[in-house]
Amino acid sequence: MSVDQLDSAIGDTLVTRVTDKTYVPIRSLYSNQPVVMIFLRRFGCQLCRSYALKLSNELHPILKKNNIGFVGIGLEQFGLEEFQQGNYFSGDLYVDEGKKTYRTLGLPYLGWIKGISDLFVSSTRTWNDETKKMGVTGNLKGDGFQLGATYVVGPKDGKVWLAHPQKD
Repeated sequence: MSVDQLDSAIGDTLVTRVTDKTYVPIRSLYSNQPVVMIFLRRFGCQLCRSYALKLSNELHPILKKNNIGFVGIGLEQFGLEEFQQGNYFSGDLYVDEGKKTYRTLGLPYLGWIKGISDLFVSSTRTWNDETKKMGVTGNLKGDGFQLGATYVVGPKDGKVWLAHPQKD
């Protein structure tokens, strides 16, 4: 899918705001300001947790200073409570039950063979080593084969300024 189609493809899709359990259209996340949207693999994934923590510590203060939103979207509730208790993400959290946006955006789903083999890829091993040094742990609850992405989205029209879908 072309990233230029982001707003028309998922703008009306409803996600659940974690703080108050209300449904909001994704379009509302970027309607008033640019936003960095992180589509997380799993809230329980230790690699996702360390990525979220790193961005929260290093990037979020800069985004806040420049009035740019910081949003995390997960695909299910599994691990959410631990994710919040661990303070891994300093932005606003949402859940996309049913993976509607993940499917519409064409984010890769690994399956068993690719998912298991990706555990041995050097980039995964390197990030896992860094995660251990950070003291971040995780769990295996939920869908571990759905990949995520990071998008930087402009205000109002939802034009994608940068897209980085995960490959492994």
